[in-house]
Amino acid sequence: MKKVLGYVASVAALFALGGCASTSTQGSKASVKTVSTAKQIKLRTNYHKNAQKLEFKNGRKNAKLTVLNGKKQCVKKFSVANKGNFDIKLSKAQAKKLSQCKTFKYAVAQKGYKTYTVSNPVCK
Repeated sequence: MKKVLGYVASVAALFALGGCASTSTQGSKASVKTVSTAKQIKLRTNYHKNAQKLEFKNGRKNAKLTVLNGKKQCVKKFSVANKGNFDIKLSKAQAKKLSQCKTFKYAVAQKGYKTYTVSNPVCK
């Protein structure tokens, strides 16, 4: 009988320690911040079909942008050098690839923040 109680107590202790371990790993994920909508990187002007320039505002230094067309194909990757406004220049082939669909997206990743994606239309 004592062996059974000892076994049950050790299993209970194992579950208790396992719960603490999982809680501590979840705490590290909670340290990742989200960027408020007002501070997200946005287009300054609408993108027109086959244009070779994307103009952005609210840039954050060292943020990584990935521009995707409507078919989720990568068109261009870009690293933001300075805080504030910035432009991304596209080649003719990249502009054509971006203009294939009615919309395009760009994903923004930065260390310490959750990655977010913004969708925009392609104007004629």
